[in-house]
Amino acid sequence: MVFAVAWPVLFGTRARRGIAAILLSAGLVVHWQFEGFRWQMIPLYIVAFGLAIGDVLFIERGHDWRSRVTRGIAGLGGVFLAAVLPLVLPVPQLPVPSGPEAIGTFTVQLIDRERPEAYGGSPGGPRKFVAQVWYPAQPVDDAEPEPWSQDWDVVAPAMSLNLGFPRWFLNHTQYTNSHAYESLPVAAGTFPVVVFSHGWTGFRTIAINQVEHLVSNGYVVIAADHTFGAVATRLDDGEVVEYDPAALPDEDSVPAAQYQAAATGLVATYSGDLIAILNELDEGSGGAFAPLADTVDLNRIGIYGHSTGGGAAIKTCLEDERCTAVLGLDPWVEPLTEADLRLTMSRPALYLRSDEWRGNQNDALLAGIAGRGESVTYMVGVEGAGHNDFLVTPLLSPIGSQLGLRGPIPAGRVVPIVDNYLLGFFDVFLLGTGSAALDSVSFPEVTLQVIEP
Repeated sequence: MVFAVAWPVLFGTRARRGIAAILLSAGLVVHWQFEGFRWQMIPLYIVAFGLAIGDVLFIERGHDWRSRVTRGIAGLGGVFLAAVLPLVLPVPQLPVPSGPEAIGTFTVQLIDRERPEAYGGSPGGPRKFVAQVWYPAQPVDDAEPEPWSQDWDVVAPAMSLNLGFPRWFLNHTQYTNSHAYESLPVAAGTFPVVVFSHGWTGFRTIAINQVEHLVSNGYVVIAADHTFGAVATRLDDGEVVEYDPAALPDEDSVPAAQYQAAATGLVATYSGDLIAILNELDEGSGGAFAPLADTVDLNRIGIYGHSTGGGAAIKTCLEDERCTAVLGLDPWVEPLTEADLRLTMSRPALYLRSDEWRGNQNDALLAGIAGRGESVTYMVGVEGAGHNDFLVTPLLSPIGSQLGLRGPIPAGRVVPIVDNYLLGFFDVFLLGTGSAALDSVSFPEVTLQVIEP
């Protein structure tokens, strides 16, 4: 398109009729074939068609200097304006994982027959949810990477609506690939396990960049879609389950006691899913995670989560001795019961908190849990971070803060901060490495308080 506009500006005459039209048509075909159609490109498609038609129809090929200047300003300005949308809403690219390990993945559906389903149109059956596993793997030549979400076709529309945009707003994320490969052979050795729990209306790959960061550095990571709490998930029989608004009603629409009861039940359900994953790991070669039975070290299990999932991670580690260390990203602990809050956290913990989630009642309860702990707790504040900055969200758009998707801190700052404390914490308490990543790495946006027992 720049060629079609700039040639007559530079040389005072159009190229031979049809050349620009052929180049534009070929460019469109190549783009659709190798990059794929996406809605952000529609203005560019329209301009390209217009330039191609004009190149064929207009007979006059010469231009005086006035028309050349006008064409240069208006034409190139128009091309730039048409390119704004794909520039500010590009196909997201995940960071290259920092570690040396290749990444394999597989997905299973778990059925917890000990817990009746509490949500959905017909509650009462056994609790079902999907869990995805990522693990250090042996690389295989010519393997094709998995998409960032195996269920992007249901997740992206549901997430778009949940963010207040049209269903098609995030359809371009179908072209975002992860760095994981389906069912690769498992790498030799044993590895600690980290279990991730998403927040309310999240989904299992909502922190896929963090998952890949951990796995590439020698961890097995398991993440659940908390059915009816996840924005959308697809079960093994093809049924698509979206979140149940009744599971966490609008706080302003119901009495406070009803809202608290719903929040408490939701966190307990998430925690139950985490415990079901731990139980399935204990089954070894007879369980759903059989391919990793000889690979996972069940004496080194970390649990972490975001928001509701962070509260569930804390609840689980307060109650279940199989948890070795716990990390929360803006963990929501207000729904914990008084009995939960009377328990003593005996595991090392790290809590990252955004500007939005510091200095409130939830933060005070979190500080109380930390103060009563029998092991070290790291309280980390990140200036300029929003609640969603602790997810993949900062990578969606360079104008994410203007769209309300994240806080004012740039993605290039917040992603390395989260990666540093996430990997550093689990390295210290699951692998037994030194604490330099927690104690000596300095970010000007970070405030760190270390609470010793």
